[in-house]
Order: sequence, then structure tokens, then C-alpha cells
Amino acid sequence: MALLDWFDKKVNDDKDLKLNTEPKLEGLSNPNLRQILDTHHALKEKLQNVMDGTSRENLDIAVLSQDNSCAIGKWLYGEGKNLYGHLPEYESARQVHAELHLCAGEVLTQHQLGNEEHAQELLKTKFRTTSSKNQLEFARLFGAAKA
Repeated sequence: MALLDWFDKKVNDDKDLKLNTEPKLEGLSNPNLRQILDTHHALKEKLQNVMDGTSRENLDIAVLSQDNSCAIGKWLYGEGKNLYGHLPEYESARQVHAELHLCAGEVLTQHQLGNEEHAQELLKTKFRTTSSKNQLEFARLFGAAKA
């Protein structure tokens, strides 16, 4: 059973934490775990598409590397901090989220320098590992918030 499926079963009685398949990130006032994980999965796809040349999006390394520039980061430093900042799990989730963005910036940097093999390797290893840590830390945060 996938971590997300397990966590969904754990929180299915709480409408604020219940996972769903309809992400609503615009305005992001109180995201659920599925929205957070889907958003960062989309980041991986966005990086891959840029590296494959199938995207015309011009990603800025400086912006991509900042953990407070995405919708989740804005929530983390705003309403998320107000709601969960007192929990130790909040700081862990915030730190790993920052690592994920730094890693994404590193992947994009290598791509823009023409180091395609290294960029792909980073995406498959370091980014993937950091993304898994990100998922786990947000699951812990939402679990602690429910407790």
C-alpha cells in the first residue's frame, strides 16, 4: 500500500485533512495532503519536460530554488505557519520543502549548463529522494495536526 493510500485511510474521517483527487491550489487557503503532493509531483514533471525540450516554459533558477515562491511555500509561510507553526513537524516539513526547491534549482542549473546526464541523474536520485522525504514530512505534519 502506498504511503498516500495509507495516510488517506488514516484521515478519511476528517474533512479538512481528507485526501481527494481534485487539487484546488489557486488561493490555497488550507491545502490537503493530496494537493501538496500533487503540486510537487508536478514540479518533477515540469523539470523533466524542460529537460526533454517538450516545454516552452522558461524556468528561473532563482525563483525555482526559493521555497516560498510556490503555492505550497506561500501557504507554509502564511496560514500554514499560523495553524501548525507550533508543531515540531511543521519545521521538519518546512526544511524538507526548502531542500526540494534547492534540489530542483540544482537540476535546472545542470540542465542549463548543458550537463544533461548529470541533470537527469540528479532528477532520478537526489530529487526523487528529497521528494520522498517531502511526502513523508507533510504526512507527518498532517498526522500531527489531526492528533
